[in-house]
Amino acid sequence: MHRITAGVGIVLITIMVTGMTVWGSLAIYYSDLPGQTLRVCSACLFGLGILCAFIILPNRRRTVVLFLAVFAALVTWWSSIEPSHNRDWQDDLAVLPYATIQGDLVTLHNIRNFNYRTETDFDPRYYDKTFDIHKLNSVDLITSYWMGDAIAHVMFSFGFGGSDYVTFSIETRKEKTSINT
Repeated sequence: MHRITAGVGIVLITIMVTGMTVWGSLAIYYSDLPGQTLRVCSACLFGLGILCAFIILPNRRRTVVLFLAVFAALVTWWSSIEPSHNRDWQDDLAVLPYATIQGDLVTLHNIRNFNYRTETDFDPRYYDKTFDIHKLNSVDLITSYWMGDAIAHVMFSFGFGGSDYVTFSIETRKEKTSINT
């Protein structure tokens, strides 16, 4: 019975260490380190270093403790990375909307209303509009499916009496040169 329990424990620790190593490699790859080459090399070195440590070092308990210390340092570093909007965004996603609130009136600034001819050929147009929350009379959830049943663009449309509507959606904000390329 002791061997079975020990075997299950080893399998569980192996699964956890493998998952944490994969997460750590991806965290390094998607970090704010400068240059794709540095990110790829660092992510690979992290994964290979962990693998080599478990293969070469004879004391597994010390290796796990060392791994946990390295992983804790990685998580601490990852948590300290500040998000930034200061990037070279694609032209159609470069301007962020924001809202100002005065009582029951909400003014949305930089509402996007582009005239698209193609995905990359468009006339950018932004405007500001004030909405009275007391006139809100409808909220609609809209899904636009593409690439089968599993992927959809989800939008919320708010109606403010008559023909006054505004729609919100969450989109990927892409850089002109994505870190994935």
